[in-house]
Amino acid sequence: MRKLNTIVSVLLIVVFLLHGVLSSFMLLGVGQTGGKMLAHIGMLLLFLHLCIGVRLTIQTVRTKQGFAYSKQNALFWTRRASGLAILILVFFHMGAFGSVEDGLYILTPFTTVKLLTQLLLIAALFVHIFVNVRPLLVSLGVITYKERRGDLFLMLSILLLFMAGSVVVYYIRWHV
Repeated sequence: MRKLNTIVSVLLIVVFLLHGVLSSFMLLGVGQTGGKMLAHIGMLLLFLHLCIGVRLTIQTVRTKQGFAYSKQNALFWTRRASGLAILILVFFHMGAFGSVEDGLYILTPFTTVKLLTQLLLIAALFVHIFVNVRPLLVSLGVITYKERRGDLFLMLSILLLFMAGSVVVYYIRWHV
């Protein structure tokens, strides 16, 4: 079950990053698509990741391993809380920029509340990935995770800052 979750997690990260970068270019006015098909694939992977995560969480809580040590306990609950935050914020993300009416995509005003929900989604994704990179790399069999983790954090930070920046630029363009 954990190996399947590892595979799903890697696929989910790749799909999320592709969707995020494509959508960021679209928000900046230099791209044509936000990768709607990627979003649908991402939702399917997210649902699968959620189901596996709930099952593994229940197993862990039943064996009391989630409560063994305070530091690991904090990481355990940070993983769950950030995952729950992502689930809630994804629903705010769907339809945040517009909707389809009679086959046409109609933009809706991008309000301050929408800006905050999108920035919170990006922050929750960063926290969730940040606290899960080490176990993910261990599951993938990457021995030198410290070196790889630093590279991944730098790359993810740049991409997530780019996504957050494009959302802010989009917000500014709506209000200027």
